[in-house]
Amino acid sequence: MKIIVWCLCMLFSINAFADGEEGAKVGDQSPDFEYEDKDGKIYSLKDFRGKYVLIDFWATYCAPCKKEIPYLEKIQEKFKKKNIFFVSIAIDLNKKEWIQFLEQNPLKGTQLVFDRKWLSFVHYYQVTTIPRYILLDKEGKVVHLDMPRPSNPEFEKILKSLKGL
Repeated sequence: MKIIVWCLCMLFSINAFADGEEGAKVGDQSPDFEYEDKDGKIYSLKDFRGKYVLIDFWATYCAPCKKEIPYLEKIQEKFKKKNIFFVSIAIDLNKKEWIQFLEQNPLKGTQLVFDRKWLSFVHYYQVTTIPRYILLDKEGKVVHLDMPRPSNPEFEKILKSLKGL
């Protein structure tokens, strides 16, 4: 129940914050962020420049998100030698639970956790539901604002169509 209330409050606050604001468009430069991995290392979007970046917004309490994990893991394995980073940003508020989940379920890619001070990054992409997948080019410009889920064959087709991948 606590999680459901938090989710509703989070989505309401994101929507209220975004009300009247224009979000990202294809071709726009993505804003930066600074999020931590489970070991406390801070990553910035700038750390991933020079390669495509697939951003996955998800949460450990999100059943549809967890259902997509095996598909995303398989795609990451297929593309591991390609010119793309896979960055997952968990919007969990309880970092300990997120770390516990990662320890029990080692995941590929760069795993980061949401920090409220970077709410503007989530707001920019108008993330109101999860899972949500966003694709950026090598310079950090938006290529795709709402990728299909990894379980959808279109997801892999879009990645394969990228120039210089």
